Amino acid sequence: MSKLQVIDESRETKVPFLRGMLTKSLQRSGLEFVDAYQLATDIREDLDDVESITTVELRTRITEALSESYPDTILTRYTSQNIFSESIKVVNENGEAEPFSRGVFIKRLQNCGIAAESCNEITQEIHNELLLDSAQEVDIRELIKQTYHTIVKLVDRKSANQYLIWADFHRSHKPLIILIGGVPGSGKSTVATELANQLSIIRTQSTDMLREVMRALIPRRVSPALHESSFAAGKSLHSSSFYKANLANAVISGYHTQSDMVSVACRSVLKRAINERVSMILEGVHIRPSLYKKIRKADAITVPIILAELEEEKLKRNFRGRSNVAAQRVAKRYLKNFNEIWQLQSTILSEADAEDIEIVENTDPSSIVMDICKIVTETLSVHYKGRITELQLSYDIKTR
Repeated sequence: MSKLQVIDESRETKVPFLRGMLTKSLQRSGLEFVDAYQLATDIREDLDDVESITTVELRTRITEALSESYPDTILTRYTSQNIFSESIKVVNENGEAEPFSRGVFIKRLQNCGIAAESCNEITQEIHNELLLDSAQEVDIRELIKQTYHTIVKLVDRKSANQYLIWADFHRSHKPLIILIGGVPGSGKSTVATELANQLSIIRTQSTDMLREVMRALIPRRVSPALHESSFAAGKSLHSSSFYKANLANAVISGYHTQSDMVSVACRSVLKRAINERVSMILEGVHIRPSLYKKIRKADAITVPIILAELEEEKLKRNFRGRSNVAAQRVAKRYLKNFNEIWQLQSTILSEADAEDIEIVENTDPSSIVMDICKIVTETLSVHYKGRITELQLSYDIKTR
């Protein structure tokens, strides 16, 4: 255990000096691990005979070391990072305080459809105002109010209202359920991962994994369709001659049979998340309008999305692009059954269009994620329709 104690006089706290924590802080400022670790080691060795040091004195030593050997940008990042993470806490309605995270703050602004450049500008202005107020703690309601007025000033009132809706939704603790459907190769897994990171959703689930669990419980002889791929399930339900002569109908009947079975597990997983009030992303080829209909009246905000690759050659390239050996074997199977997959996509898109479910074309994951965030914002806006004035009054926001 480190003998050196770091004293924060403003908070009247004392914690041990941790080289690992300093190393990570220096890495966040832009240093490579080797340089960050060496600098943290040098500072620790310089203080070998010291029993305690204040946070101000320690920061002074670190900034001096950075200014001597590294570009000004590193020093600026380090100074800004420490001011933000160590000095300002956000106090929620339960009286709990959490560090103000600039990264999380920017993400939440982006979720409202605000451009990245404006998000950075808004965050910097909020930061500067808090520093001018010498604030060590800020009430969440006051922060929301302050952010609202800053967005009105730097962007527009519509964006400010969207931020207010998102902020109030986060405070409501109502779960957000996002359903992402689409055929193999449409990018569901990649988008779900990126979206979960953007929206800070910790629970994601693939319908393929649920199907795999069901396969372990239900033998092939009982349900042969369950043990085939979604696009090949029809082969287990029809004779070879009928399948070849009626490809479209056979593919769809097999897909519907398998999806109806998997939907039982999907509803159970979603019900658990809703009951626990935990936001969740469920992705997979088995996401159909019928599943959305069965949960849309639950106490949650539910947003169904279907991803689509509208060009045959691009979808084929998505399969060919899989790199490792196992993935290449799967890709060959997909390409061999490409006609079935393409037919399946046509059906899924038709079903979604008939139920007015959003269809998002597969471009790059970052663009898709922001498109989905806009769709979520629109869904929230419908939920809060006619309540903007009520929200403004609840946060004591006065508009001109």
